[in-house]
Amino acid sequence: MKPRLRFAPSPTGGLHIGTARTALFNMLASKSMGGELILRIEDTDITRSDQKYEKSIIDDLKWLGIEWDEFYRQKDRLDIYLKSAEDLLKSGKAYRCFCTPERLEKLKADQYAKGQDSVYDSHCRDLDDGDIEEKIKSGESYAIRFIVEKGRKIEFNDLIRARISFKSDLIGDFIIIKSDGTPSYNFAVVIDDSDMKISHIIRGEDHISNTARQILLYESLGAAPPLFAHLSMIMGSDGSKLSKRHGSATIGQFKEAGYLQETMANYLSLLSWAPRDGEEVFKIGDIGPLFKIEDISKSPAVFDMDKLNWLNGKHIRETNTEKLKTLLLPYLKEEKILSDSNCNDPVFEKKLLRSIEVFRDKLKVLKDFPALVKGLFASEAAAYSSESRQALKEETSERVISVFLEMLSNSELIIGEDKDTAIEEDEKIAGELIKSAANKLKAEGIKGKYLYMPIRAALTGEPHGPEIPKIISILGKNNCIQRLKQTLEYLKQ
Repeated sequence: MKPRLRFAPSPTGGLHIGTARTALFNMLASKSMGGELILRIEDTDITRSDQKYEKSIIDDLKWLGIEWDEFYRQKDRLDIYLKSAEDLLKSGKAYRCFCTPERLEKLKADQYAKGQDSVYDSHCRDLDDGDIEEKIKSGESYAIRFIVEKGRKIEFNDLIRARISFKSDLIGDFIIIKSDGTPSYNFAVVIDDSDMKISHIIRGEDHISNTARQILLYESLGAAPPLFAHLSMIMGSDGSKLSKRHGSATIGQFKEAGYLQETMANYLSLLSWAPRDGEEVFKIGDIGPLFKIEDISKSPAVFDMDKLNWLNGKHIRETNTEKLKTLLLPYLKEEKILSDSNCNDPVFEKKLLRSIEVFRDKLKVLKDFPALVKGLFASEAAAYSSESRQALKEETSERVISVFLEMLSNSELIIGEDKDTAIEEDEKIAGELIKSAANKLKAEGIKGKYLYMPIRAALTGEPHGPEIPKIISILGKNNCIQRLKQTLEYLKQ
């Protein structure tokens, strides 16, 4: 039989980092073993499950590049769980429990007061048929509990953590059908995994304690349990449980912030696993047979925002300009740099593509791009920063700007938006013009920051940034002339 794995999220919230990693590891393991992946929505918690969360989870899984072969919802299988519970009742492996929440709370409090573990005391296990019938007729609600044999040792071999064992006396008879008629998590999971012939289960270590109950249920069904692999928790950089202060968020929020799909899939795969060749930057589709469950570390994974940002920068630099443009458009629209009036403008398109080439190396997340380029898409320079105003106060600044403006205006060369040339060609032309201006001004004793800073400040309103020829190639000759004139007016005032 083909290996069969499953990812089974509950639609009670968005797809968070830990859950997304579990989904990814299941997909990678199924592909590396030539198996199949099942997506199963565990939505039997009626009060907390929400259709909007199911949709967001599925959307985020697709965005991450996670593919599945079969799809199920637990709420469509309620009759199956109830029938299985009835079969266990008939075979004497389960019983009806009429204990009220108040009694159960008192039992727990009494046990804790005595320093004991909280275990159900099997109070209803020996009710006779007459008592049960009378209670049902009187309208008392009941749950169905599974009978756990005392004095047993329950063991399984975890593919990540080796041998794990439990004592049945610490488990007690547990609920499989709640008083509202819905299945407990452990019962529904076992029925589903058995019916769907799941061979391997990869999930978080918070499920280790559930495994003993599930093994007992597999035995009651006469089914062999699957192989289990429990992933370590993901911790914050300070070693504490991952939380919002460490950057924990849903996959959708990372997407909105400007992290690439390639980055998130790449980074999630590195949380407790790494290729044997040590490579850290790759696309999920390239891993193929490299992923092996036995290579997953049992040590806690650390979620490092600095590393995530570094990785995102690497993937941004490896993304072709056209694709990057498409990814950046929503952020430009949000900041009103892109509008209905310029969305089909070839000049805007050229400036955008050149801006991407120039600023790509500075990007950590896509959302940063509008702030870097906003001033370049305005008709005139933005307000001068305090450092730029200081630079423009130098007595030589007006002379520098005037000389460069004269050379740029008199040049027959066309730069930027007026013709279809490569950015490198326009940068070269702009560089030659700056060089000519510099040679003339150096003869007058003006050089260094007194030469270049006023030009940059006049063009961008900022004293620092990309090389001036790159800025000129983005703005184009005409816009540069306009900005230089604007600055001279500013200096006169």
